[in-house]
Amino acid sequence: MMGTSFDADNLMYKLVVISDIHHDFARLERLLPVINSADYLVFCGDGVNDVLRIRGLITVPIVCVRGNNDFSSDIAEIAGLKFGDTRALVTHGHKFNVRHGVAQLVNMAEMKNCKLVFYGHTHMYCDVVERGVHLINPGALCNGSYALVAGDGVGFISKQGVV
Repeated sequence: MMGTSFDADNLMYKLVVISDIHHDFARLERLLPVINSADYLVFCGDGVNDVLRIRGLITVPIVCVRGNNDFSSDIAEIAGLKFGDTRALVTHGHKFNVRHGVAQLVNMAEMKNCKLVFYGHTHMYCDVVERGVHLINPGALCNGSYALVAGDGVGFISKQGVV
């Protein structure tokens, strides 16, 4: 579905993907209406405590991993989920050296048979396909960036949002 127009209303899965809040609680609060209009919130780390602080205001399921600046031992560094026929992987990315490319992350996705990967850490929005793996980085919420992702369970499209 890469390259198709973004028409989330006609797609089965609607996700808001965020990462790297870094205590910018004001932006997170402003994003709440967008989050609550989706089907899922996918959080890719660095701000777990910020998400936990407002989880009572979030009305959709949350998939949450910790990043290199999160020190809670209760939250995993990697999570898996499935949307229709598509297995997805969620991680912060620091353990996969994503500042120097996505090859290690693609290798992990292939090992886990995942075709969709959400990650953060670089603070830059990214929507690419490498070796058949669709990688989406929402950018840093502390810089105002997030991703709107929609799909039908087979293919997914992403659009950068700004708050």
